[in-house]
Amino acid sequence: MKRILFTLLILNIYCVISQAQNLVLNPGLESFITCPGFGQFNNTFIDNWDKPSYGSTDYYNYGCPGIIPSQQVPHSGDAYAGILGYNYGQEYREYMTGMLTAPLIPGATYYCEFYVSLNDGYIQAIKEIGAYFSATPPGPYLNTLHIPVTPQVQNVVTLLDDTSTWMRISGYFLASGGEQYITIGNFNNDTNTTIVQVGSVGSYGSYYFVDDAWVSLAEGTSVSENADDEIKFFPIPVHDSFRINSNKNLSSLILFNQLGEEVLIIDDPANHEINITFLDAGIYFLQGSDGKNISRKIVVKD
Repeated sequence: MKRILFTLLILNIYCVISQAQNLVLNPGLESFITCPGFGQFNNTFIDNWDKPSYGSTDYYNYGCPGIIPSQQVPHSGDAYAGILGYNYGQEYREYMTGMLTAPLIPGATYYCEFYVSLNDGYIQAIKEIGAYFSATPPGPYLNTLHIPVTPQVQNVVTLLDDTSTWMRISGYFLASGGEQYITIGNFNNDTNTTIVQVGSVGSYGSYYFVDDAWVSLAEGTSVSENADDEIKFFPIPVHDSFRINSNKNLSSLILFNQLGEEVLIIDDPANHEINITFLDAGIYFLQGSDGKNISRKIVVKD
């Protein structure tokens, strides 16, 4: 069964219906400027990542002698970070802050995920690891206490106790607008942190490896900066046909393949069903018959 995903470019209208584009720069921490030492996690060494407090966030990379991953292979690639989510005896936190490719759109729903794995040298596990989004980098905080903000995405259900495989933390959130930084860690104080002893040999505390951060517009999100000009496609996601609902007076539309060949002419496109079952998987372009007013990229998937 075919599935169509759209990206709409009309009069500053945004319509993104898939998680096709990751907004996190250097999401797997693969790109580094020069190999850091332990605790030297900042943008002097690592592209597009920094730490917001005095916590000693760590970096691991197979390409850097001396900080080669050992306890856990990366979720992907050669690199990952390490943060202390809970410290036994005295509150102490470590965080990592990454950049997004562009500010988030006000009122849009976004999907976020990243992966963590408990360092097998620690015998306690927690639940409350999350992601906080902000317009500017948080901090810098001149201490190592928890950062007192509310993360938009946070794990509160599953105990993060797996030391052999990677655990995914994910969720949806509504953007206030302008957020361009993601910070990962435990934003709760010790009293509000779930702490469970899961081993008997090792250090007290909860130290997590972190890899592969992902942020994208959620499937089905449609945001318009000018409601009077809004054009909607439905249902979302589309399978073998779709409809266009618009208060604009649309003329006929033409669908082109990647070779620039016309594959479909759509007369009176608004408010009637458009059948595309004959299309093969691939990328297509939808334009107004006058070559203006509308420009749309359509990805057809089996």
